[in-house]
Amino acid sequence: MDPSLSRACTQNVRLCMLGRTAGLDFQPNRLVDIGSTSGTTWRLLLKGDCNTFRSPYVTISHRWGQYQEFQLISQKLEAYTSDQPVSDLPPIFQDAIQVAKSLGVRYLWVDCLCIIQDSDPDWQRESLEMCRIYTNSICNISITGFEDTSTGFLNQTCRYATLPCRVQPRWAPSLREGWCILDPFFWWAQVTKAPLTKRGWVFQERFLAPRVVHFGPDQILWECSSLDACETFPLGLPAIAQARQHTGFKKMDYIFQHDIQRGSFPEPGYKIRMEQEDLLFSWCQIVQAYTRTTLSKPSDKAVALAGVAELMSRSETSTGITRYMAGLFEPHLLLMLEWHPDGKMFSRHEPDGVRPPRYRGPSWSWVSLDARIFYDYLPQRINDQPLWSRRPSWDIFLERLYRHTNPNHMFHWPIPHRCLTWKPLIWNMRSSIKTASESPFGQILDGKLELTGQLILAQDIIKMSQSSLLSPPMMLYLDVPTDSGQLKPTAMLLPLRCMQLRRLDNDSPFYWATSLLLEPVEGRESTYQRCGMLSILSTDGVREIGVELADNPFSARYSYDTELENIIIV
Repeated sequence: MDPSLSRACTQNVRLCMLGRTAGLDFQPNRLVDIGSTSGTTWRLLLKGDCNTFRSPYVTISHRWGQYQEFQLISQKLEAYTSDQPVSDLPPIFQDAIQVAKSLGVRYLWVDCLCIIQDSDPDWQRESLEMCRIYTNSICNISITGFEDTSTGFLNQTCRYATLPCRVQPRWAPSLREGWCILDPFFWWAQVTKAPLTKRGWVFQERFLAPRVVHFGPDQILWECSSLDACETFPLGLPAIAQARQHTGFKKMDYIFQHDIQRGSFPEPGYKIRMEQEDLLFSWCQIVQAYTRTTLSKPSDKAVALAGVAELMSRSETSTGITRYMAGLFEPHLLLMLEWHPDGKMFSRHEPDGVRPPRYRGPSWSWVSLDARIFYDYLPQRINDQPLWSRRPSWDIFLERLYRHTNPNHMFHWPIPHRCLTWKPLIWNMRSSIKTASESPFGQILDGKLELTGQLILAQDIIKMSQSSLLSPPMMLYLDVPTDSGQLKPTAMLLPLRCMQLRRLDNDSPFYWATSLLLEPVEGRESTYQRCGMLSILSTDGVREIGVELADNPFSARYSYDTELENIIIV
């Protein structure tokens, strides 16, 4: 990859200078000084001991080996501040230094050399600096395409990039320029599904860095807010190779679309501004993508995404409120409670959810679960399905139910085309979180959710759905599967909200309700833990839980004799 691409991006492409990077306004507490282009030594540069601040630096994303022997520990800190031979470094770092020098950058930040690995306080402090460290870097050098980097990576990257092939079929002489043959899924294979991008920490590093240079076995690839490119297509990927679910990972057009529509563009140093809906949908998509990755230490689940959460929380919204609560944002706490792990509806089965033995967060947060997380019931999820790469589970469920119950097309459970509006079925919601540090993005020690709502014995509602094929359909999602496959007899249903929906043919509105499944916490009055989610997919089913409905204007409320309770979810 020509270094001029990086220079052009930093100097001329204003979108890449916005949001993620503030230029040279920040310097990490430690940097690796690799010296001049011809230098053969390196040393650790400490922020407190150096007057040279705001120097450009690059970051590195790499996969730690099973035994990462070369790392910074307390007893080596002083020695590393003096010149050390580059030749003593592992080959992967020698190659990274060579890349940094070719980009004209003297300093680099790499986790195993810039965080004291045997100091928990230092790790806690530095892990919460990731947002600033990566957003203020010049670019991120990502060793993306290799499982084994023990011998370096530059000598493993193919020296010749495969170019598209142009052919002229004899049976189509009217095609003046012939056909261009290429693999439209090469980005998916070389970046999206590469070994490194499956790592949880790397997801954050890739998202936060303003620019990423991927080193793959076939070629070098480039990502920034304005361009996806590679050696085969240095000016940008052709349309046929661009897929919404694979490319455009770093684009931030949704944040600046209102400015662009007005014909203006923010100046450098501009603070991210987005609508509350953008924050909701963007964050839920981030969670869905992040939970597909893996972590060597499951206890890092919340912290490994803390930098992205901090970046989103800095954004200016119309209400100005973006309080972060254990993986969710308070302005949208009700909607963000509607996550679920769902691997049962598809031919490719997702692993079952697991709650780790070590506390990681309250049960109402996706952080508490090891599973791939989905948000199927957001308004935008229903209104504009092409925005998502995955068909929602309720769509598949209703389609199968329709075929099973009515092969003669006499009856049809409606599939929504549009979410008209929704009403809450819980009130007085208050959340509180305790973390290991003053930062809300740190490791979670405790958390609870207080609210007022209706509790219904879950078995009563589920039995109603199972009584006959024409009973109201319901989608049951268990956070962690039970041995019997059934809920405990004590499980309770907490309705969250009622949605007013419309079919594609503009028939009369119909209604769905989303609910949490809760289990009582032994010995604690009115205190529960989440164990799953239940969606009631019909107007009749919504009425069965005691909700009174009116079409115009839409209202959803419990009948006057419904008993509401004040409960705590931990």
